[in-house]
Amino acid sequence: MAWAVHALTASGVIVGILGLNSVIEGHARAAILWLIAAMIVDGLDGPVARALDVQGRLPNFDGNALDLMVDYFTCVIVPVAFLDRFNLLPDNTVGLTGCVVLFTSVLWMARADMETDDHWFRGFPAEWNLIIPTLYLLHAEPWVSLVACWVIAGFTLSRVEFPHPVQVRERRTMSLLFMAAWLGSMAYLASTLPDHDSPLRLLLLVAPLWTVFQVTERAWVRRHAADHQPLTSP
Repeated sequence: MAWAVHALTASGVIVGILGLNSVIEGHARAAILWLIAAMIVDGLDGPVARALDVQGRLPNFDGNALDLMVDYFTCVIVPVAFLDRFNLLPDNTVGLTGCVVLFTSVLWMARADMETDDHWFRGFPAEWNLIIPTLYLLHAEPWVSLVACWVIAGFTLSRVEFPHPVQVRERRTMSLLFMAAWLGSMAYLASTLPDHDSPLRLLLLVAPLWTVFQVTERAWVRRHAADHQPLTSP
């Protein structure tokens, strides 16, 4: 059972290469659907691994390292290829922007402090497999996509905390519902391409705004608590 969980994690790279092949061939619909499939695999393997105590059963096999390698491919490399292939950015900006995304993301995945004890990520967790398809499905203006990529890449190396989409404890049910709505709307809109007029596009904005609210609220609460912390004598 433990090896089966690791096989499930590793299968994400197969799903990712199918997504990359779809990008290369210019099939945006298939590429997005493969990225969603990879996200579902990534969301399932962690809870199953913890439930089966995979780390205890196979102590000499690093499931976390496996997960990060698969994630870098499916969450960063394939979306950056998508960014380039489908012309989401202004002319002559995709090369530098793609390098910035790749560079900041690989540094984030090497962070020893990437996750807090209560399952928040320090810095944006390189989830470009959500961001870039969303920009495409929203039919965002190229300059909007450019600004979004640079701002989010900046947050990757920051200490701003972002909620884990599955494990976060605060309002966990609400977060899971928003994530399901985000993925569901992405899947539907991708399956109906090239139609860009569905009202479900609004869900592609509502779900990320929920994350922005969570991040802002946590930062405000932390700062408020620090401002009211009593001073101690040296």
